[in-house]
Amino acid sequence: MPAGMINRNDPRTQLPPVLTVRPKSTFFRDHFMGGSDDYFPTEKVEWDKVIEGAPLARFVGEDLYVEATERAPFRTDEILTPFIQERRIIGAKDIKNRQAGETIFSPKTEAERAVDLHSADLRFCLDAIDNRIEVMCSDFMTTGRIEVVGTGVSREIDYMLPNKWALAGPDRWGQPGVDIVSSLRGKVSEMGHLGYTVDEIIMSPEVWQVMYSDPTIQKLLDIRLYEFGRFAPEKVSKYGQARPVGMLTDPYVTLYVQDAEYGPRSDRKRQLPVGMCLLVSQEARQNKLGYGAYTYMDEDENWVTVSGRYVQQFFKERRPPREEVLVVSRAVPIPANTESWGVFQVL
Repeated sequence: MPAGMINRNDPRTQLPPVLTVRPKSTFFRDHFMGGSDDYFPTEKVEWDKVIEGAPLARFVGEDLYVEATERAPFRTDEILTPFIQERRIIGAKDIKNRQAGETIFSPKTEAERAVDLHSADLRFCLDAIDNRIEVMCSDFMTTGRIEVVGTGVSREIDYMLPNKWALAGPDRWGQPGVDIVSSLRGKVSEMGHLGYTVDEIIMSPEVWQVMYSDPTIQKLLDIRLYEFGRFAPEKVSKYGQARPVGMLTDPYVTLYVQDAEYGPRSDRKRQLPVGMCLLVSQEARQNKLGYGAYTYMDEDENWVTVSGRYVQQFFKERRPPREEVLVVSRAVPIPANTESWGVFQVL
C-alpha cells in the first residue's frame, strides 16, 4: 500500500470532533435593554426629546399676572436602522465528503449531510446576528456611538450622550495626590442633581485594582456580603456578566467588574474599555431594542415587508447546485433617557 494511504481494514476509533468556540457575552443587552422591544413598519425611526426643569412659581403683586410660561422646545432624533446580515452556502463539495466526527465508514447520505449542515448554518447565522447586536449595545452604552462600517456602508449613529467625562494626565485615578472618593462623589452628585440616583458602578478590572489599593476606598467598603476570591453559588453566572466586588457606603453604590471580550483571537476587544466606569441608575436599565422594517420577495414572488429580531430566508439553486441560508436584522438600541447613566474614563 502506498505510503500515506489509510488501510480501511485496520481497526480504528473515531473520537468526537474538537470544537473550539469562543465564549460570548450578552451582558449589555440583558442588563441595559430592559424595555420591551419595538418593531417598526419603516427603516427609519425617530423620537422627540423634551427636557423641562422643575417648574418654580413666581411672586406677583395683587391684581397682576405673570407672563405665561412658554412650553419647552423639543429636539427630534432620527436613526436609519442599520442593515445586519449573515450568510452561508452549502455546495456539492460540502456534502460529498464526511463531516467532522463521521467515521470513514459513515452510512450518511449526501442528503442527510445537507440537512445537518442546513441546521448548523442557521444556528451560526443567528448567533452572528446576536453577537453583533451585543456589540452595538456595548458601544451604545460606553461611547454613545455605533460605527456602521461594512460592505458598501460607512456611517455612524451618534446618540450624543450628555454625561461623558474623561480625566487626563495627573488627574487620573491612581496618580499621586488624586482623591478618588471626591472625584467619584462629584459625578454621583452631578447625576443626582439631574434626577438620577446612581445605584451601580460597573468598571473595568484595571479601575477596580486602582480603587481597591486606595486606603480611603478600603475604609468606605462594606464587604460584609462579599468575599474576595470566593463567590456564592448564585453569583456564578455565564460569561461576561458583571461580577460584584463590593459596596461603598458613601456614596452608597454597589461596585461591579466587567471584562468580557469579543472578536477573533488575534484582535480581541473589550466590551467595557480599559479604564472606564459606568455610573448606572435604574432608568439606565430601561433602554430597549428597536427593529426596523425589511422588504424582500417571498417564495411566491410577492413583495413582503416585515419587522423582527431575525428575518430568515432560504434559497436553492440548480446551476450550480447549492443551498443558501440568509439571516438579516435591522436592530438598533433605543435609549429610554440618555441622561440616565454616565460614562467616566478615569485611567
